[in-house]
Amino acid sequence: MSIQKILQERYHAITIEWVRYLNNPYDPERAHDLRVMIRTLRGLIKFLKRRLTTAAYTAIDTNLSQAANLFGSLRELDVLIEETGSYAYNHPDKNADYQGLLKILRDNRQREMAHTLTEVTQSAFKKDLKNVDRQLTQLEFTQTTALHQYIVKELNRRNHKLVALFEKLDFNDYPEVHHVRKRSKTLRYASTYFADFAPNKAGKSAKLAKDIQDDTGTITDAHVNYLRLRQLADQASEDADKQLLRQIADDQLKKFE
Repeated sequence: MSIQKILQERYHAITIEWVRYLNNPYDPERAHDLRVMIRTLRGLIKFLKRRLTTAAYTAIDTNLSQAANLFGSLRELDVLIEETGSYAYNHPDKNADYQGLLKILRDNRQREMAHTLTEVTQSAFKKDLKNVDRQLTQLEFTQTTALHQYIVKELNRRNHKLVALFEKLDFNDYPEVHHVRKRSKTLRYASTYFADFAPNKAGKSAKLAKDIQDDTGTITDAHVNYLRLRQLADQASEDADKQLLRQIADDQLKKFE
């Protein structure tokens, strides 16, 4: 399959997940899968950056980033609701107002979901996708030995760079952990969808990238959850609510200490 065809298929996957989200925005997996499809195409574009013009790369990358960010807060709330539910399950306490806290979180999710469905947000998303589609149709890749060599070389370069970054990673340095996680996603997506161009390298690269993505993902999710829970605690009016929120936040903190 050609590079152009792979990119077009990934773009089509975004449009499918968008419709699925519109059909059932109440399902946390819909926003998650939509963002994954956007990230996948963006990762492939990052991998091909050295074969693209600066203008084309910047336009596609910027529009995909904007599209994904429209659903970022919703996804963060879904993760927070899941983690709070897990904490309540693992720390049963009839005196703790878990029910009240989860209602607050779900009310916040309802408002954020409604925001993603407004005409303004949907128009912005459509515009971003239209711009991406236009740029993709203008890309040209010649199926030559040089292209195959580029993919193999880039897989090797990114593989070695990722290993070096991970080996010296300070897990208390959140910005760097987040950076390494993003690099692992790019390598994983490229290893998966460009595997036919580098069959001897792709499998090992994909596994390495997934392992590092999983390790760093636990920390980045916990960091975001911790900040949101502390923010909610500061906003709470009842001392009992503040205490419960801080307890759950501290539990998240343990994941990256």
